[in-house]
Amino acid sequence: MNTMNKCGEVVVFFTGGTIGMSPAEGTHGVAPGGNFDNLLNQLAPQPEGIRLRPVQWSDKPSPHMTPEDMFRLSRDIQTALDEDKVLGAVVLHGTDVLAESAYMADLVVQSPKPVLFTGSMRYYSESGYDGLRNLINAVRAVLLPLPAGTGSCVLMTDRIFPAREAVKVNSLNVDAFESREAGVIGYVAGESVVLAGCPQSAKPGLKIDTDRIEPSVVLLAGYTGMDSGLLDHVREQGARGVVVEGFGAGNVPPNMVPGIERCMEAGIPVVLATRCIEGGVWPIYGYPGGGADLADKGVLLCGRLGGPKARIKLMLALGAGLHGKELQHIFD
Repeated sequence: MNTMNKCGEVVVFFTGGTIGMSPAEGTHGVAPGGNFDNLLNQLAPQPEGIRLRPVQWSDKPSPHMTPEDMFRLSRDIQTALDEDKVLGAVVLHGTDVLAESAYMADLVVQSPKPVLFTGSMRYYSESGYDGLRNLINAVRAVLLPLPAGTGSCVLMTDRIFPAREAVKVNSLNVDAFESREAGVIGYVAGESVVLAGCPQSAKPGLKIDTDRIEPSVVLLAGYTGMDSGLLDHVREQGARGVVVEGFGAGNVPPNMVPGIERCMEAGIPVVLATRCIEGGVWPIYGYPGGGADLADKGVLLCGRLGGPKARIKLMLALGAGLHGKELQHIFD
């Protein structure tokens, strides 16, 4: 890792999560423990000219983070990065929805400065605590000259993933994150962070410029034998967008199709995702409910993005007032 000629601040946002939790008296299990300062105090001194600026943004368990929280966090990151003296940002976050918050930042933050999200799978006082190591390595990664166009990243278990590709695949294991077929940007070797040579576009990734998100976007997981009941319900309840997580390459039971059509007739965009981690959505099957059949009807295909991130993208796009071909373009 080369930090020569680096001089400035790394802003460390603490949002909460397991990384700051500890056993709480009278509580079954662990809970937010106010350990952010204790964690920072364990860090070794930074290289000469580098200062950490801590920001206690919240102390929320990851499942308590809302899309509105994620959007506000992304804008606060952008505000910090706008300062000339700030080199980049590290965000400490619970792992359950860390990948979604990181992807929100990837779409919202316009600055080319590095943004690293990290957390831990073990709580603060647990044997084998991984939070301190992840924080140390995230700060080191921020000081790297990351490839142009990298965007926001996730650093977990000594590997750096693009936010778009990062996915949590294990609910308990320390090695909980993987990439959706895109490889890693870098990895930790000893006391250094090494770039992996994974091809990255030099052009900035997709950015969605908006002052708001559309909160009324729902994610429905398809199941065998599913009909249009839930689709009709969310339409009647005022949904402004729907993401359907189908099977395989993006296929759903045939009895869902009429409900999908009714949503689109009402002006509600429908995005098709898959529950498969790898492969993504492709218009292969032309039978009723197949991906090609749905695409021909005007359903948007999200590629290998996955349902939760497709929902984040749709919320931002609708908040920006995109519709029709503009909306289709950002999912192509």
